[in-house]
Amino acid sequence: MHGELGDVILAGVAHNNPDHTSGWRSFFAALIVIAGGAFVLAGVVAGLAAWRGAQRPGARSLRGVLFATTGLFVAVGLAIGAIGVWLS
Repeated sequence: MHGELGDVILAGVAHNNPDHTSGWRSFFAALIVIAGGAFVLAGVVAGLAAWRGAQRPGARSLRGVLFATTGLFVAVGLAIGAIGVWLS
């Protein structure tokens, strides 16, 4: 029995559930969900700051562009988060 482990199971790879997913996959999925949430939060904060800045006279013409940018940030962030949820 030279060079063989026989019936020894390494503790780091033993699972009762054969369909158990890798720990790294769920870690990276959670990381992607967090990144998507941060992207959505950045879009919302940018939209609120733009709304407050557009209250000044002369800046009202930028409201449509700023809201479109905010919507784009939120949509992309939700898509990134959805990919993370799909991976987990």
